[in-house]
Amino acid sequence: MLAQTLQPSEASKKTDEAIIQDVDGTTLIREYISKARKGSISSVFTIFFLTLGPLKIVPIFVSLTANADDTLRKKMAFRGFWISTLVVMLISLVGIEIVDKYGIPISALMMAAGIVLFLVSLGIIMTQYGSAAPPPSSPENPSLDLVVTPLIFPTILTPYGIAIVMLIMSILKKVIGHEVLVLGLLMVIMVLNLLSMLYARQILKVLKPSILKVIGLVLGMVQLSLGITWIFTAIRMEVLVIRSLLTS
Repeated sequence: MLAQTLQPSEASKKTDEAIIQDVDGTTLIREYISKARKGSISSVFTIFFLTLGPLKIVPIFVSLTANADDTLRKKMAFRGFWISTLVVMLISLVGIEIVDKYGIPISALMMAAGIVLFLVSLGIIMTQYGSAAPPPSSPENPSLDLVVTPLIFPTILTPYGIAIVMLIMSILKKVIGHEVLVLGLLMVIMVLNLLSMLYARQILKVLKPSILKVIGLVLGMVQLSLGITWIFTAIRMEVLVIRSLLTS
């Protein structure tokens, strides 16, 4: 009855306060948030590395710039870095404002992020059992026109990567209280992307595409586990919130 009398934004605010604060001495809620704060950095870095990181960029960048000189390769790498960084930062900040405007509770955000992580990771893992995708063709006359498409979209900034960034930014702002940490992690990933493009050929000499695929598979399993964990955590959080509302 109490939840029905609240407006959507007020209800979500009450929900988040019930999760983040110690409601009626409920220590389980505090334990969840404490664990989230401790494990957020490593978990978020792993997720960003797999969804936005260099593993998928290196072979495609090498193919796109096969017929380019060193000067053009550097220009493409730096332009791709700056544009993708500005876009992902802008989307992240705008996404937080949209989520705050609609008053979406943290449990719903965690459920959505968990489902997206689960589906993306499952797709990455299942592709290992199918036929290998043909390598992208190398343009005969590469130019800077290739930076936006297909280098930035959809190679560096994948649709699911952008969605995950928005969700995680909103979650950690509620859990930690600010988004500076997440922006810092995003910047680290973007710098790694830049380095991977500048040294793509050297990387492929050491790490063959098959090795990169194995690394991606291992990280995909980790991300799949994180997605499942977030789903169950969101469910249990909602149960605790409902219990606190009923007993208040």
